[in-house]
Amino acid sequence: MVSVNELKDAKPTQWQDAADDAVRAAKQCASLAGYARDEIADTLKMCWVGDGGRAARDKFVKHAGEYESAEIALKELARVYDALALDIIDAQRDLTSGLTYANSHGLKVDDSGRVSYAKPIMVPEGDTEHLKPLHHTADIVGDALTKATRADLTAAAQLRVVEGMVALKDPKLARQALDPGSPLAIALRLSGGRDGLHPVNVPQTVLDAVDRASAETGISKKLLLATLWQEQQWYQNHNPSLRGPLTEFGRFFDWGLALGPVPDKSLGITHMKMETARKVIEANPRKFLTADGKDLGTLSDTELTAVIEGNPDLDVRLSAFHYKTMQEQSSYGTRTDAQLFTLYAADTPDVREKNEQYGDESEHRGGDIKARMRNWERISPHLDDAAAWEGLTDEQRATALSQLESQTPKGHHVSLDPIYGGGATTGTGSGAPEPGTPSPEPGPAPTPPGNG
Repeated sequence: MVSVNELKDAKPTQWQDAADDAVRAAKQCASLAGYARDEIADTLKMCWVGDGGRAARDKFVKHAGEYESAEIALKELARVYDALALDIIDAQRDLTSGLTYANSHGLKVDDSGRVSYAKPIMVPEGDTEHLKPLHHTADIVGDALTKATRADLTAAAQLRVVEGMVALKDPKLARQALDPGSPLAIALRLSGGRDGLHPVNVPQTVLDAVDRASAETGISKKLLLATLWQEQQWYQNHNPSLRGPLTEFGRFFDWGLALGPVPDKSLGITHMKMETARKVIEANPRKFLTADGKDLGTLSDTELTAVIEGNPDLDVRLSAFHYKTMQEQSSYGTRTDAQLFTLYAADTPDVREKNEQYGDESEHRGGDIKARMRNWERISPHLDDAAAWEGLTDEQRATALSQLESQTPKGHHVSLDPIYGGGATTGTGSGAPEPGTPSPEPGPAPTPPGNG
């Protein structure tokens, strides 16, 4: 969530200036495209006949297409900047109105948008009139912050597409990429890599468990995947002798039985404390049973440790119900997936208070919670892109990959690597080689020298 000070300090006129620059550059590209296609190519057609002339015309027409593609990308960049600027100007206007009203009624607004009286007031018993200015201000300020946050997130996603459009040399594909939900646009975002983030390194069986737990509890799949991503860092590295988090669960089972419960130890692939696991089981009677119908809550700590360590599907389900329980206990500090993500690490009054005060922002947090919230900010768009890719048909994914291959020089690698979902989709460029580089395709065999 954008904060009050961030919205106040935003400078949308700078984005409008950048949009004007992009429009000017787009016009130059359009002029160059027209010159290459209409002037030079037509001149060559009249003055240079034969195969050489045809090849030269084709080259200039190709350059025209590249300039046209750049024009489309620059116009989209300008549109995104302009739309963002207008939305922020609108939100700033609403915010100013709300702050002015608050000031005139003796109210103060904190950085998260919460409203209170600047000084203590005397209120007759049963009187609620004093609440009306508070609610009115909160509505105006809250709507302004929501509008700004929505504009910021939308622009960020659109700019990632524009960044990918730089690789497109075909105007038809560039126009297709303007639709952020198109398979090509999704592929372009994925082709930008994962910004150094490790994948959600779990097999399909665990991803299926995430789907089931999400459907059962109403907790979002994105939140559960983010939890796996965050917590598996510990799970993969707590014992370097193990080959990975999900290679041999039997070994974890045996390890848990042999080791027994350890005070304050985190268990399983979702890194849950024993105390928390027992609270979840207790809060959801008859939801967590052994294969023979026995309540998991009746197991000893040693037995329950072994079960949790040996069953990743159970770990995911426990985490989903834990999130659900946190929401049901109170909406305070649990209004978004990002806030729930912080509470998974430490459900304390202080963290809930900061969730209310600062929303989904990491800047004003401290220690591990700040790092955790920043991780959410980093992985969130990658989880969204992976979900969009997962939602396509096999045919749509194959077509998008083929389109990217056609825009990539021969011999160069194409890789779409979602943060979850079974590894990278790869291909090899089928476009023209880069200027000045030899084609990777083998040439004809040399003619053997004569005997004379």
